[in-house]
Amino acid sequence: MTLDEGLTLRITGVEPGDEIAGARKVTIATTRGAIPLMIHSAPEKGHAVLCVSGAIGGFDGPAMLYSRLGLEMPRRGLTIARLDYRAPNEFGECLVDAMAALTLLGGIGHERVALIGHSFGGAVAINAGTLSPIVTTVIALSSQLAGAHVVGELAPKPLLLIHGGADTILSHQSSQALYDRAGEPKTLKILPGVGHGLAEPDNPSEVFELVSDWLLQKT
Repeated sequence: MTLDEGLTLRITGVEPGDEIAGARKVTIATTRGAIPLMIHSAPEKGHAVLCVSGAIGGFDGPAMLYSRLGLEMPRRGLTIARLDYRAPNEFGECLVDAMAALTLLGGIGHERVALIGHSFGGAVAINAGTLSPIVTTVIALSSQLAGAHVVGELAPKPLLLIHGGADTILSHQSSQALYDRAGEPKTLKILPGVGHGLAEPDNPSEVFELVSDWLLQKT
C-alpha cells in the first residue's frame, strides 16, 4: 500500500486477541508496526463502520460515541471497528493506519464501509474516504481543515459534517468551509451551545442518533 505522501506499508499478519465487553481486540501486524483495533462484529458480514479518533488517539471517540456504536449497532447489522493510531498526531501515519484497517475489513468480507473521524480524525476519514473503493460514506465530527483539502474529491460519496457552535478548539467555521468545498450529497449540522468534545448534557444522545441514523441509511 503506497499513498501520495510516499508512505508504504505491507500487512504481514493479523493477530486476534482477547474479547473485551463484546469486542474482539485485533492487532494488524505491518512493516510499519502494529495497528490495534477493537471489532464489534455483527451476525452477518457485509456492512461495517471504521471509527478513528482525534490527534491523541484512543478507541472511544468524543463523548464515548464509538464505544456506544460498538455496543448498539452490531444488532442492527453493522460491524463496528475502532482504531487506535500507532503514531498519534502524525497525519500520514494515521492515514496509513486507516487504510490498513479498511483493507482488513474488506478482506474479511465487508464490501461497504462507513468512516467516522473526530477533529484531526475528521481529516483522516475524509482522505481515506477518497482513496478506498469500499468506503460508502464519511462522517466528520468537529473536523479540522488541515489535511482535508481533498474533500471535493469525496463526491458522490455522502458526507455528514457535525460541529458544535460553541467549539473553542476548532471553530464550526471549519466544518462550514468543508461543506462549502464538498460536492453533493452533503449535510452540515451545527449544534448550538455545543463544544469540541460534543459532550454537553443531552448532546451525546443527539449526536448518537444523528450518526446512527446516517449509518443505517448510507452504509
